[in-house]
Amino acid sequence: MKMLLEEPKLREVQGPGDPDATHDRLTGLTLFRDLIASFKTPGFWLYGAWIDATLRYRSQALGAFWMVATTLAFVVMLGTLYSQVLKVNSDLFYAHVATGYTFWFFIQQSLNMSTRIFKKNASLIQNGYVKYADYVLRLVCSQAINLGYNLLVVIGVIFFTPVHVTIEVLVLFVTVPLLLFSVLGMCIVVSIVGARYPDFGELVQTLLRLFFFITPIIWMPGQGKGAIIGTFLYGNPFYYLIEIVRGPLVYNQVPWLEIGVVAAAVPLIWLMAAVAYVRAKPFIPMWI
Repeated sequence: MKMLLEEPKLREVQGPGDPDATHDRLTGLTLFRDLIASFKTPGFWLYGAWIDATLRYRSQALGAFWMVATTLAFVVMLGTLYSQVLKVNSDLFYAHVATGYTFWFFIQQSLNMSTRIFKKNASLIQNGYVKYADYVLRLVCSQAINLGYNLLVVIGVIFFTPVHVTIEVLVLFVTVPLLLFSVLGMCIVVSIVGARYPDFGELVQTLLRLFFFITPIIWMPGQGKGAIIGTFLYGNPFYYLIEIVRGPLVYNQVPWLEIGVVAAAVPLIWLMAAVAYVRAKPFIPMWI
């Protein structure tokens, strides 16, 4: 009888009236609590990301080389073509294209696949595995592994072009994590909107195709002048994400303006992610 009257020490389920659950909904801390829990138990998303990256080319004879070969072919062909079409005389053009395309591909794939990530894992979610942060972390981590492979192309191009690595490259220890953190926050937002509106994936794919041409990836910012070029640059969020990496690596410049813009945008991105996540979390199983 005494045991029946005792108050339970652990409460595994947070109900609507639970103080912690109410506090999380009011402050938007649900996302960060889930992310902390995911980082404490990384088995699903970290090992799963490695499996996704390795199994993709398991049946091919050359394996993961195809991941690098595609980027290498793109850089060589477009670098050669557009250097002639745009009459670019810069010896750094191949390094410019290689760095821009490699990081653009990482951003594009992460955002595109985020729109379908919960739908793709609908069976797991509906069977009770509702750690939604794990799915987004697995996706971004998998694309980060692909990015690591493709960076071999960037290193090779830099080796064969007159790029001088200087002390400014040390700023990459700040800008690369800033880029990854920004992309992760955007992926959380996009994944929630994509779960709610299935057509959102088509919109994202179309917009990213457009942004590829208005982002200085296969052209250089110094090639054009005027208000239109300035709008394409400074009104384009992807320009800042790519330039904070390409500036120190290729041009030996620390892009303080671009770094400042990205650093100021990160809290806004994560605020949007936290609000969207706390509002959408109870409804994701029904949406998918």
